Amino acid sequence: MHMPGHKRNAEGIEFLEKLGAKYDITEIEGFDYLHEPHGIILEAMQSAARLWQSENAFFLVNGSTCGVLAAVSACAKLCGNGKLIMARNCHKSVYNAAELNELTPIYLVPPPVEGFGFCGSILPKDVEIAVQDNPGTPVILTSPTYEGVLSNLAEISVICHMYGSPLIVDEAHGSHLNLSPYFSGGAVRAGADIVIQSLHKTLTGLTQTGLLHLGGNLITSESIARELSVFETSSPSYILMASIDGTRKLLEERGAELFKAWNRRLERFDQMVSPLQSLKIPGHSELFECQKIDGLAGYVRRGIGGHTVYGYDRSKIIISCEGTDTTGTSLIKELRVRFGIECEMAACGYVVAMTGILDSDVSVKSLAKALIEIDKEIHGTAPRLPFTAAKIPKRRLSVSQALRSESGPISIKDSRGKISAEYVWAYPPGIPLIVPGEELSEETVRSLIIQREAGVSLRSSFGGMPKTLRVLL
Repeated sequence: MHMPGHKRNAEGIEFLEKLGAKYDITEIEGFDYLHEPHGIILEAMQSAARLWQSENAFFLVNGSTCGVLAAVSACAKLCGNGKLIMARNCHKSVYNAAELNELTPIYLVPPPVEGFGFCGSILPKDVEIAVQDNPGTPVILTSPTYEGVLSNLAEISVICHMYGSPLIVDEAHGSHLNLSPYFSGGAVRAGADIVIQSLHKTLTGLTQTGLLHLGGNLITSESIARELSVFETSSPSYILMASIDGTRKLLEERGAELFKAWNRRLERFDQMVSPLQSLKIPGHSELFECQKIDGLAGYVRRGIGGHTVYGYDRSKIIISCEGTDTTGTSLIKELRVRFGIECEMAACGYVVAMTGILDSDVSVKSLAKALIEIDKEIHGTAPRLPFTAAKIPKRRLSVSQALRSESGPISIKDSRGKISAEYVWAYPPGIPLIVPGEELSEETVRSLIIQREAGVSLRSSFGGMPKTLRVLL
């Protein structure tokens, strides 16, 4: 005589049977309580902390987003100076957290990766400058990024702690890091104070599942638990929590085997795409300087120079069509329609294909074969500058001031010189291009128009994009 209303009587009701409703329980005696765990949930979280080698682990069933909101809120209350040092290429959940806590952002701007149009690593020296001027202010960055770029978290962690600043790492795309010899660069072992991971992006958790790891002594577990009770549902899905614990158990029992097979697939992929001429796959067909070259003695290496990429997560496959007569949006459509391959996202000049621990040999080989075939059909063009996002617009008002001001929709081409009243982002990956209160410069507007015409999926807070943008009147 308790919830849920289907009473776990799924037999004969097709959709409930297929969804596994017989496992859909609630917080009754013996099943513990997520926000004050003492039994099976506490034991499961402690097991996760042991596997990832953190001091405390918290289950997330509202995605990494609730972890980000809780982490920023807890750190903001600790610091109390109303500021947040954040990478400009953070997910929009970080911007939402700053808005909710009325924090003034201090941006860390990653350099672009030359020739490819996506962001490189956050530089430790930039972090040091920011925390020197704002000691104790929380720092948050994304590593790995959507494109797989890793930052030097060990050095950044030391710098932050020298000035009393807690380091938060959005590691939504890196829950697999440091669990095997094949994927390194994880934030927990690098000394970050709070690490937020998604378990559904590369591992085997169901969608919406994640973990928040806590380390060090700057942030207490009580403060994190309190904020999670605000931002995470009070009626957590036991099916989702079971998939978190199931993922942990799978990795403990079969992780060595599964990671080895994953790495072998990627090595085979690298060999298959080595003949590419027009398409480039940074980190695979061409290596970054930071990547090891095991077994390549005696061969001339085609490498990507520069110091903008500290480390790279090979589980991401970036298919760059810069310098060719096609675009990222055309390429992703070609892979979908012609080859039956659905990739993660498309930008102006590249496509992101994500691999995961349970990819099949067939799927990875199919992608490689499709790229080889497409590569024979496209043509190189005269050298051109790859598309990069516009410089950070000038901040004219705070987010809260902009949101309280009178506003209205206007066409993008007429928005030059106006002040934005909403967020604008490409989705995926959900990184804001414009923030409320920022001035819409000529460069910013041109960047939006280029992306729109290239077919990039642009979205906005009020839903007018890609046609209209809400500005202050």
